[in-house]
Parts: sequence; structure tokens; C-alpha cells
Amino acid sequence: MNSKLFSIILMTLLGLSAVLSVLFFVDVISEGLLIMWCYVLLGLASVAAIVFPLINMAQNPKSAKNALIGVVALAIVCGIGYALAGSEEFFTLDGKLLADASSSKYSEAGLIAFYIMGAAAIIAVVYAEVSKMLK
Repeated sequence: MNSKLFSIILMTLLGLSAVLSVLFFVDVISEGLLIMWCYVLLGLASVAAIVFPLINMAQNPKSAKNALIGVVALAIVCGIGYALAGSEEFFTLDGKLLADASSSKYSEAGLIAFYIMGAAAIIAVVYAEVSKMLK
């Protein structure tokens, strides 16, 4: 039942998106309406991305434990990135403030966390391939 309902909703949203796109290209509607439709779709996708995993975790608590481990690991990596980040202010050549100390710290923390996770992904891929070759 749910699968059929979701298929109907998906096809309806897809059809409405296609109609709006065609109407935009033949200059019947403005880009403002199309952008608003994109915001609606983004909102629906965001709500679905938050609600459905919560429902799944409530129905299957064992998978919730694995998800919680992943969230804690991500929080630790982000904490390490934040701890390693500097908080310098950056200015343009003509002296305008480009990034204050807090935004500089957050952006550098994000980059460091990205580098840590990228390195971990590469190590995991190499480990998986080497261990597969040795079996």
C-alpha cells in the first residue's frame, strides 16, 4: 500500500515538475514560480530525509545503534576539525573584511573534517582491496 502511494506521489511531483518546466520554456510562467517550486521540492525532500530514517530507526532499534555510532564518529571528526582550525581574519586587497574570526574557524574546520573523512575513505578502499587480494 505505502509503495503504491509513494509511487503515485512521486509520479505526480515529477509530472507537475515537467509541466512547469515546459511552461517556463515557452515563457508562460516566470522563473520566480519555478524557483518557488524548487523550494517546495527541496522542503519535501528535506522532511522526507529526516522523517523516514527516524521511522525506520523506531521500527528497527538495532539499526539505530549503527546509525548512532556513525553520527558519533562524524561528531568526533567535526570536533577534531574545529579544534585544529585557526581563527584568522582575512581581508581583500583593498582592506575590506572577507572573513571574520568565527566564519574563518568554521570554514577551516569544515575543510579539515573533509580532509580527514577523505583520507579515511581512501584508506578504507585501499584496505578493502588489499584484504580482498590476500584472501
